[in-house]
Amino acid sequence: MILSRILIELYSDSFLKDHIIFRGGTALHKLFIIPPGRYSEDIDLVQIKPGPIGPCLKAIRQRLDPWLGEPSWKIKSGRVVLFYRFSPESPTPRPMRIKIEINTREHFNHFDLIDVEYSFENSWFSGKESIRTFCLEELLGTKLRALYQRKKGRDLFDLFIVRDRFPNLNLEKVIEAFVKYLAYEKKTISRAEFEANLFEKFNDPAFKADITPLLSEELLPKHDFAKSAHMVLTHFISQIPGEPGKVDRVVRFGSIVLHFVLA
Repeated sequence: MILSRILIELYSDSFLKDHIIFRGGTALHKLFIIPPGRYSEDIDLVQIKPGPIGPCLKAIRQRLDPWLGEPSWKIKSGRVVLFYRFSPESPTPRPMRIKIEINTREHFNHFDLIDVEYSFENSWFSGKESIRTFCLEELLGTKLRALYQRKKGRDLFDLFIVRDRFPNLNLEKVIEAFVKYLAYEKKTISRAEFEANLFEKFNDPAFKADITPLLSEELLPKHDFAKSAHMVLTHFISQIPGEPGKVDRVVRFGSIVLHFVLA
């Protein structure tokens, strides 16, 4: 609810609409996966035009501070993060935190940007706006990069659910975007390297548990980590350039043991 209003507030500003692009897991579940498959905790944005980030931050705060309060913030290498802390009005209010992260380094898009109509309505707030984002394949290309670079099972789940909901997804474009973003960082990742990276994470309890508190009540009892892992390996990782790994792998999912042969 809070994130929905933030999106509508930000993209009702003509300056921000031309300068920031919505991406990440929240973009997938707010704009493409209907109904959302999981809850979201933050908003990821990209400063699409090079230049000082100050004007964007000023415009964001003009839209959000009047009802969320003054944020704390951090400046890191290639990104700026705003943290809004507040207590919602409810019989049992508890402090909440919203994180808005802006990538200030990647001023490009590989495929054409798109505008997605988004609306939200309840007794507290109603609105609709056109949200500027990347095409689905480019969003998944950066999601695939995130799956490699960090230890969050939500990245695996996001790739799985989009592939499940969009059977006609263009996997070649996903991998093309993935390779493009790695090239921007002057990096290459082979299929075998990605497989080794994932198998290590598959045996990490924290990686597998990351998604659990974020799943909707409908999907929680249906979530199958082994199925997600198998789909991502066979539909996405198998398309990455390079030879597969040449050793057998055993991965344990609770009482389930999967044996993957990679050669």
